[in-house]
Amino acid sequence: MEILLVSYGSMGDVRPLLALGLALRERGAHVRVCAPPDSRPLFTAAGIPFVPLGGNVRQLMDARADRFVGRPLAAMAPMTRTLRQELAIQFRQLPEAVKSADMVIGSGLALAVPSVAEACGVPYRYAFSIPALLPSRDHAPVTVPWQNLPPLCNRVLWRLADGLLDLGYRVILNGYRRGLGLPALDHVMPHLTANLIVAADKELAPLPPEAPSDCRQTGYWHAPRRDPLPAAIEAFLDQGPRPIYIGFGSMGDPTPRQTVSRLRQAVGLAGVRAIVQSGWAGWSFESDANCLCVAGDLPHERLFSRVAGVVHHGGAGTVMAAARAGVPQVIIPHLLDQYYWGQRVVTLGIGPPPLPINRLKTQTLALALRRMLASPGMRARAGILAKPLSRRDGARQAARWIIPHPRATAPFIP
Repeated sequence: MEILLVSYGSMGDVRPLLALGLALRERGAHVRVCAPPDSRPLFTAAGIPFVPLGGNVRQLMDARADRFVGRPLAAMAPMTRTLRQELAIQFRQLPEAVKSADMVIGSGLALAVPSVAEACGVPYRYAFSIPALLPSRDHAPVTVPWQNLPPLCNRVLWRLADGLLDLGYRVILNGYRRGLGLPALDHVMPHLTANLIVAADKELAPLPPEAPSDCRQTGYWHAPRRDPLPAAIEAFLDQGPRPIYIGFGSMGDPTPRQTVSRLRQAVGLAGVRAIVQSGWAGWSFESDANCLCVAGDLPHERLFSRVAGVVHHGGAGTVMAAARAGVPQVIIPHLLDQYYWGQRVVTLGIGPPPLPINRLKTQTLALALRRMLASPGMRARAGILAKPLSRRDGARQAARWIIPHPRATAPFIP
């Protein structure tokens, strides 16, 4: 049985597919991954065949950081233009990869996959880690930075989002579907949110009450890493009290010097030590006794259990990793679902209110750090939340549902 996993997006979109791919391989499936070329090392290191899809996402984020980051509403137009360009590449590249598969699981912004799978007659499921992608009175669309609105406002915003999605994508999708011999779509949202697998822990991100009855929720798809922490981090951890972690993952930064200055000043005002991961923002500064700057990819599950708190952009993977480690977190949302996760952290009582990157001030960040570290309630609630999350293997849950019987020759399609 061959299962193709497809994603287009940042590492937060792509990395969960590694966990699922390994779990499916345990159950006898032959797994291939089709994803942005800059994610190739992640899968080839695990021996999973890789097919590149589209352009380099890091280069794209770097080039468009000033249009995407910290401008949640204004970013919608440039994001739509970028995705329409990527759609052309996806519809050109995916048919060859999909046609030999017994099942396709898409994620992220691989918006061409459901149409290509339909044209090839291959069963398809869409996997995501963000229940806020589902319309609900309980939350606004992820393109809206205000995630604590009353139900009536949320309903109105979802109607507006539905119309904007049709306006931005229906004509172009129907043009490609016509070329594949498929019928036209009346609405885009039902097409993109059908056949769902939600890779998020119910304690952290429950499904909204309006979720489709066939929507399957597993835990987060977490691939444990065995690589040790760098020696510089181990030495820093041993030199004093537990530091905090600061990192913005796959987010670009149009003003890196300004951001670094604010972060370091806030750390000093709060009287804490910090490990700062440069990430895709490319931050760089000279480390000192209280602030260590590190580059490269880090095993968050090893690091987060040894810090006092996590300050990050609010990507689903980092939220899940901090929650599994049982530490409080401060979210500095940059775009899209990160505002939803910021509100979830507040609702669960495991962190202070989010601080949007476009309004980030040194004093407010320092205050948030003090509040996070001085609250025994936040730490206690984070520890309680971590217990069920750390026991659950969401990727294996999903693999058992897709392949109920090991070594089966076809996936289970309910």
